[in-house]
Amino acid sequence: MITTAPLPMGLLAGVWRHASPDQATAPWRRNGDDALMLSRSAWSLAALAQVIATERGHAARVLLPAWFCGQSLLPLRAAGAQLSFVPVDAHGVPQWPAHGDADMIVAVHSFGCPTDLSAAVALRARTGALLIEDCAHVLHPAPGMGEVGDAVLYSPHKTLGLPEGAVLVTRQPGLSDRLRAVLGDLPPAPSPARWAAKRMVQRLIPDSLRPRLPMGGPPDFLADPPVGEAAPLTGASALSLSLMAGACMATQAAARQRNATALRTALAGLPGWAPFFAHDGPAPYRFALLCDDAGVAETRYARLRQFHLPVESWPDMVPEVAASPKEFGHALDLRRRIVLLPVHASLPAGYEHAYAEALHAG
Repeated sequence: MITTAPLPMGLLAGVWRHASPDQATAPWRRNGDDALMLSRSAWSLAALAQVIATERGHAARVLLPAWFCGQSLLPLRAAGAQLSFVPVDAHGVPQWPAHGDADMIVAVHSFGCPTDLSAAVALRARTGALLIEDCAHVLHPAPGMGEVGDAVLYSPHKTLGLPEGAVLVTRQPGLSDRLRAVLGDLPPAPSPARWAAKRMVQRLIPDSLRPRLPMGGPPDFLADPPVGEAAPLTGASALSLSLMAGACMATQAAARQRNATALRTALAGLPGWAPFFAHDGPAPYRFALLCDDAGVAETRYARLRQFHLPVESWPDMVPEVAASPKEFGHALDLRRRIVLLPVHASLPAGYEHAYAEALHAG
């Protein structure tokens, strides 16, 4: 069935297979890297800010791009961090300042495509800040992604569709020990039994029944979902560790590239939008389309929902950015014009034709 989130491969095998945290995090570690396992990458950001506050004696001053998901910042705000946002250009590239104070710089590789980090690296050198590469949309380390950060955040719970699981990779000597001291013993993850049962049922449902199932997500393209509570800070369940260790990254990446190419071809004749990226990257997280204006985006979003086809907007904007349209106009414009389609590895072959037929019929 065509779904928004991936349905993990080998779910039954994962129930019986045991994997240690070291085995589970191996695909995300380069030589010499250390790694911690948390439930969500949002908590990784908060833990890094707590380490900074403890060592420097003041709340962590965190610099982030304005084009950022507001929900992901809840634990960071709760940790008392001082957040500042930098404008992005029309392509979503942060305009890092030449001067200023920062303890932590967060650079994002949106939708699994590499972003030029040279300006962020230069800012780190000037400020002495930690450079954090947010690879939450990145399947695994790849050229240009996860190479230069003092810490790197990966979110296999998103990219592989797991009940929980975030990998916090560290490179600065001693940083992992300081993080473990701040985090202490994490509470165990809740039982994934209900999650696993739901995913098993989803795998068994034929796509012909999809039009009869309720649609998730906001019905209005321009409406951000209400800010909820952050997912609890826990460790990773045995099932998540097993599925991480058993994932074939080459198979996952090839399927994502194949699906993005198929969508690019199937939707090429539709006016009013174009792929946001010239190239889809080594393992795209979503296929991002930039519409000519918000009206086109709203129409296409509504049309696909009418056919019960998964479609998304991104991100839910942070209040500071939404309140300053003159300063953050490009970030707000991208939120109003980008439509996202799924490309994950568990989509059925030929699913792109359902999207093309729905949109050509409109």
